[in-house]
Amino acid sequence: MNAKQNNTHSFINSLRDSLRFKALFTLFLSLSALCLTGCESTLNSLPYRYVPSPSPYQDVVDAQARALADNKLLLVVLGAQWCHDSTGLAERFSTPDMRLILEAHYETVFVDVGTLEDRRDITTRFNYPIYYATPTVMVVDPKTNALLNRTSMAKWGSANSIALNEYIAYFSSFPAYTAQQKQALAGWSANSQEAAYNAQHAERLQLAYNQLGPLLASDINGTTPEGFYDLWKEVKQFRGALQQSMEKRAVLSVGEDGQGKNEAQTTPALRHYHPFSWETD
Repeated sequence: MNAKQNNTHSFINSLRDSLRFKALFTLFLSLSALCLTGCESTLNSLPYRYVPSPSPYQDVVDAQARALADNKLLLVVLGAQWCHDSTGLAERFSTPDMRLILEAHYETVFVDVGTLEDRRDITTRFNYPIYYATPTVMVVDPKTNALLNRTSMAKWGSANSIALNEYIAYFSSFPAYTAQQKQALAGWSANSQEAAYNAQHAERLQLAYNQLGPLLASDINGTTPEGFYDLWKEVKQFRGALQQSMEKRAVLSVGEDGQGKNEAQTTPALRHYHPFSWETD
């Protein structure tokens, strides 16, 4: 084979490799698009979803009335379809084992928070200042408005990382609560200083949500504003610290699962926080 034939042969092989790569790459893109479309379609077809409502508060009131009439617990979940942990929880709720538990023992209502919209009318109905995470999971005795999982709510901010068997154990526990456990949680209340502190910091957190909301909407639509993730982390640290501290105070007040006070530990101080970065600009 002469040099000209060698060059021709090499060119043909190179062309074949190029065409093969293009075909494989096109197939990869097609499968990726199909996978993404399929995942989105699956999320949108789940029985539990976060759907915008013109009257989210009334939705909760109506669900509580149904729970009372059917002798079930009320389960309120505040979250959003854009939130990985919110949709992760919805997926676990949609499994056969969880649906069996939820349909037998709970009247469940999913509340869409949009892009961090104010839902304090719902949370304060059950003596809880604000949603500190998405999702926020509230297990409520519809007779007394007692928040039965007050001492274990923070974990659900990482709902997608929680194993299904832990979901099953957790949501199977509340229907078995004794009257004494329910009464302990129904009788819980923050003292006047704590209540004022919680309300003040809930207001500050909602103002931070108002700051983040438009930026989040842009990010969801594919345009991430400069500095958005830094602001998000800043607010996340603040809301996480608030919720953890409040949860610990509740545990010391009523005990784990309403089993009695823990006198041996010191109640966390009501911490004060530095201004947010945008408050000092």
